[in-house]
Amino acid sequence: MASSSNSTNCWKYSVFLSFRGQETRNTFTAHLYHALCNKGINAFIDDKLERGEHITSQLNQIIEDSRISLVIFSQNYARSIYCLDELVKILECKESKGQVVLPVFYNVDPSDVEEQKGSFGESLDFHETYLGINAEKLKQWREALTKAAQLSGWHLDRGNEAVFIRKIVEEVWAQLNHTSLHVAAYQVGLDQRIEELIHMLNIGSSNVCMVGICGLGGSGKTTVAKAVYNQITNHFEACCFLSNVREFSKRYGLVHLQEKLLFEILGDKTLVLGSVDRGINVIKDRLRHKRVLIVLDDVDHLDQLKQLAGERDWFGSGSKIIITTRDERLLVVHGVERLLRVKELCCDDALMLFCWHAFKNSHPPKDYLEISDQVVKYAKGLPLALVVLGSFLYGRSIPEWESELDKLRRIPNKQIYEVLKISFDGLEHHERAIFLDIACFFKGQEKDYVIKILDACDFDPVIGIQVLMEKSLVYIENNKLQMHDLLQWMGRQVVHQESPNVPGRRSRLWFHEDILHVLTENMGSYEVEGLMLDLPEAEEVHLSAKAFEKMKRLRILIVHNAKVTGCPENLPNALRWFEWPGCPLKSMPSTFHARKLVVLNMHHSCIKQLGEGFKNYTTLKYMDFRDCELLTETPDFSTIPNLERLNLEGCTSLVKIHNSVGYLAKLVFLSVEFCSNLESISSHFRLRSLQTLLLTGCSKLEKFPDIEDKMASIERVSLNSTAIKELPSSIENLVGLKVMTLSFCRNLSRIPSSIYKLQHLKRLLLDGCSELTKFPENMPEETQPFCSNISMIANNDLMWFPMLTCLDLQNCKLSEVDFLMNLVCFSTLKDLDLSGNNFVNLPTCINRFTKLRRLELANCIWLEGIPELPRSIKRIGARNCTSLESYSELVRVFMFNTEDRSTKLRDLDFSNCHKLADQNPLQSLADTSSRCISVDEVGLRHCFLKSLLVCICLYVYSETLKA
Repeated sequence: MASSSNSTNCWKYSVFLSFRGQETRNTFTAHLYHALCNKGINAFIDDKLERGEHITSQLNQIIEDSRISLVIFSQNYARSIYCLDELVKILECKESKGQVVLPVFYNVDPSDVEEQKGSFGESLDFHETYLGINAEKLKQWREALTKAAQLSGWHLDRGNEAVFIRKIVEEVWAQLNHTSLHVAAYQVGLDQRIEELIHMLNIGSSNVCMVGICGLGGSGKTTVAKAVYNQITNHFEACCFLSNVREFSKRYGLVHLQEKLLFEILGDKTLVLGSVDRGINVIKDRLRHKRVLIVLDDVDHLDQLKQLAGERDWFGSGSKIIITTRDERLLVVHGVERLLRVKELCCDDALMLFCWHAFKNSHPPKDYLEISDQVVKYAKGLPLALVVLGSFLYGRSIPEWESELDKLRRIPNKQIYEVLKISFDGLEHHERAIFLDIACFFKGQEKDYVIKILDACDFDPVIGIQVLMEKSLVYIENNKLQMHDLLQWMGRQVVHQESPNVPGRRSRLWFHEDILHVLTENMGSYEVEGLMLDLPEAEEVHLSAKAFEKMKRLRILIVHNAKVTGCPENLPNALRWFEWPGCPLKSMPSTFHARKLVVLNMHHSCIKQLGEGFKNYTTLKYMDFRDCELLTETPDFSTIPNLERLNLEGCTSLVKIHNSVGYLAKLVFLSVEFCSNLESISSHFRLRSLQTLLLTGCSKLEKFPDIEDKMASIERVSLNSTAIKELPSSIENLVGLKVMTLSFCRNLSRIPSSIYKLQHLKRLLLDGCSELTKFPENMPEETQPFCSNISMIANNDLMWFPMLTCLDLQNCKLSEVDFLMNLVCFSTLKDLDLSGNNFVNLPTCINRFTKLRRLELANCIWLEGIPELPRSIKRIGARNCTSLESYSELVRVFMFNTEDRSTKLRDLDFSNCHKLADQNPLQSLADTSSRCISVDEVGLRHCFLKSLLVCICLYVYSETLKA
């Protein structure tokens, strides 16, 4: 039987409804059934089945095939012997198959059901007296009613049925909607394999069990593992399915896989192992007491097993480890005694699987029966071949089938490459190109990254990849493009056959030895379209000056992990994607006029200048010159109008960026961070699409550009550690800005008052701006400059900083903080850091900051007192406030309503406040100790209180809280 993979445990129905038809079929049950169906839940209702004397075998099977049973107990439910038999069967399935049973008490008392009182007792008496039901049967029914009534469910006592039904549907949906792995579009021939594997695992035993699944690539090893995984996850404390172990260990190393395993089991993102040996110790230490289910999929090396599941005593009692591999020897050497050898499908299952893909049905039309049998015999039960061939032949006429079958007969059966190539032959030109690019270069890569590359090649990748998915040639998992190994091998073989003996005449080059031969011997040709060199180990490569001269059609050039000497004199003008970190070029060749270039990525390269020839790149969208430490100049960006991302981070020799950068209408991202010699970026900005501007570490940059027009897209500006002295008043035109950081701008002395007009600003960081003596007030005349009634200001349009949540002014030289008295500001402020400043007092109106959670005043050595604070405060940090004398207003903070736990002070630090005194200490402390039960930390070190009793009591109280 075929079933959708969305059904985790191969259930045929999601919900079975058991009810008394005469009472609720056309009322409550009908409404519930339709509500379930409207939610997309596959529910069964028995209105089409013929009732026999007893519950029918057909209904028995339906109950067994249902994942959840909803039992609707109505007044006369027990009057029906059919309902009682159903209930017995349902509870049997609960015990034997893990079926979920949910009772619904519809206008009946659950205790009547449990104790067989009222109508339930009368019904059972009737069955005994008038129908002659024997005592054993009656006992069976009574036990079933008692057990069902004791289950968690719902009780409706003449309430709102619509609300009641909605609650039931929501709960059922929650039960069904758990995370599961995608298994297969059509699950055919899996039942026996699943049963075998579950039997080998011996789920109920306390033994730690390792079971291996081995077989040919494409035979369904992973499919079986996923199906079993989905069925048995509820038996374990935690589960992890590590897919593609072979690929991931090769690409990222085994430490990455150990971290992934531990994260899936423990949920700890912060765990960093550092080495394989430490990973082994952590796995043993953290998992040895946990009952876990782990699947290691596609293992190809013994080290992978030793370092991910080395011994059984690494895992808690009852843990199960499933390993899939093509190499049975690995399992034997590792001591895996139980093996499931996945073989070809039997004839009937092979035909069914093929038909589901070729006809979207379980069997072929009569006129296709004979030819379908011939195709299935040719595929010899290999699931991958059946799926690919079925998808390829879908919707084609019989003459087309016959033509393709004739091709198949000319190819030896064992040559899976030729079988799979039939599907490739059915693709359009661009679809073939996309498939071959993925097979040769991009399997396992992020989907978005691949789409960008293919889009640069004008391949319409979104629809192209969708077509390949529909034809079962690729699939997306965890947002990465994947294809079966055999399909990848087939694609690469297609390219290899273009020129079996001369690699330089093939359209795509990916094997490093072939590439090194072509580049060092100048063996390239017009046929080469893509070249991706990624050496397994970094080694020095000497390029011929003419290495790329003959590759006139080269559109993709990607070079990684190669120490290249020698500079190519020519680069192909057909290039669309140029990605060469560490490129030896010192300048772009004068003959390089790549008018269709989309990406130019040369980070960490030797480039010094881009040259006069770098112009008219109208298609260029991405430029990455990170850490090009020799780069001294940038091109005129007006000739690159479509540029979207420009990264010049770490270009330490760059002194000036061409002024035209400020007028790139499509620029989204601009980073010149840590360009330590940069003095000028652009005098003006008109960047309507810019979202991120990063200038951190430009220690010689003194002036920020004037903003000519409103920039609604901007979200983040980072100016940390620059030499900027002041911000222009046009800063108000950064209307979309959410985060602005100017930390450690030690020359910054002035902030324009226009900054208040940034309506979307959430975080403003000015910490370490040691020349900043005043924050702008910008108080309009009509607003009172002192604390007064704010209720008249209700319109957000009148507010300044209406979204600001964090303001950091620590270690500036503020002599006063009167800007806080502004009535139209800071209504959303949560974090305020004024540490290390020179002001004497805080304004009393700080108590109107009703969302303030954290107030930092550390090292404010001139601060004399802290006024009343808002109820929202959670932390006050006043360490080293050596002039602080008054804290009496803080008592109000300690006297909040204890019922409102969200508003209580949790962290208070007055360490080294030598002058701190108390007023009416005994009463204040009494109130404090009795009401402020939420303080987590109280720091009072070196506070010289006038009252020794208060000092002792507060110390004891703080220690009590810590305990």
